[in-house]
Amino acid sequence: MLYHCKTHISVASILQTRRESSFLIIILVPLIIFAYAVFSPHIAHPDHYLHIAIHEAGLFIAGFLFCMTALAYNKTRITRMLFSALAFLTLFIAQAIYLISEMTMNPHQTIDYFSSNELFDILIVVMSVLFAIGVFYKSPNGKSS
Repeated sequence: MLYHCKTHISVASILQTRRESSFLIIILVPLIIFAYAVFSPHIAHPDHYLHIAIHEAGLFIAGFLFCMTALAYNKTRITRMLFSALAFLTLFIAQAIYLISEMTMNPHQTIDYFSSNELFDILIVVMSVLFAIGVFYKSPNGKSS
């Protein structure tokens, strides 16, 4: 037996009020500032751009998704939204800790983008995007699949 949820959540429906939009901006602006602070030590080292960009993308996506799921939980009180928000917050904290530790990376260190560590990092970002699509996707006909 399939369970059909009557509550359809989309990004536009979450950001309906000015307060919610302000909350999103309050979270995203520091994320952008943090991203610049982490990226700036590596400007002179083009070999590190992709490596740092992967982690900054993960940090930005996790922060954005945490905001969206926290707002969705606040609006709907659906428990899975609370757990999703906590999962994205955990990913956000992990990416932030990793990026802070990367600020002291040796500039002459070479990065192998096909190593298991880098592939893992890329897959974490891809997983975050796919999870977000699964959480926020609203089918055109209004039915949840």
